[in-house]
Amino acid sequence: MVAAILEHESDAERSALFRFARQGLVFEEWEGKSLDAYLEVVDAARAWLGERAGTVPAEERNDYLGVLAELTFNFAADIADCWPGDDAPRERKHFKRGAEVAEQSVGLRAELDKPDSSQHLGWWAFGYHQLRLGNTAAAADCMERSLEHARKAAREAGDHDEITSQAPFPVLIGAGYLGLARIADGEPSGPDLYGEALAAFRAQLTDPDRTEDARFGIDQLERVHGFLS
Repeated sequence: MVAAILEHESDAERSALFRFARQGLVFEEWEGKSLDAYLEVVDAARAWLGERAGTVPAEERNDYLGVLAELTFNFAADIADCWPGDDAPRERKHFKRGAEVAEQSVGLRAELDKPDSSQHLGWWAFGYHQLRLGNTAAAADCMERSLEHARKAAREAGDHDEITSQAPFPVLIGAGYLGLARIADGEPSGPDLYGEALAAFRAQLTDPDRTEDARFGIDQLERVHGFLS
């Protein structure tokens, strides 16, 4: 697959194909499906995009870094095992690579001065893999940064930034994950924060406009809490 993508002469086509490859590798069923095969394609994309970003004119560099920031986050999110219904086996090596790739995405999003809504996601992905690796203090630090960005984004959008039923999804999921990381790290505030986020999501279940996201948030947080038990 990588060779076929790199046979295309147009950089725009190569970038588009690396993006498109994710759809088939992650969301479709295929013989021999594995996270390792996905990782090989992502590594090839990272290498090519990084090389091109270093050689193109300065005014074009951010175009390549933007695609790289997208691909690295997508991989880190896809390889996480927090998604309800995704029971593909993960090994420690997957979380280690997830943390490595997520850290790159965090750096790229900062370098590109991405909005807080984007930086919230990058820090969440980095924190998630730290959590699954047992690096609980680092996970809590990442999740705190993630929640901070989510709250900033909420304020900029005129939304509530407190942990209530009026808060947007990123604030509540960010609070829930920070609570989980603190629970894992033995911080006394963890259970209360986690409980507040869940309670806010449950209160949103009666709001037709929020029900689907609220259920997704509850299922995700409870799934990850189960990993900590």
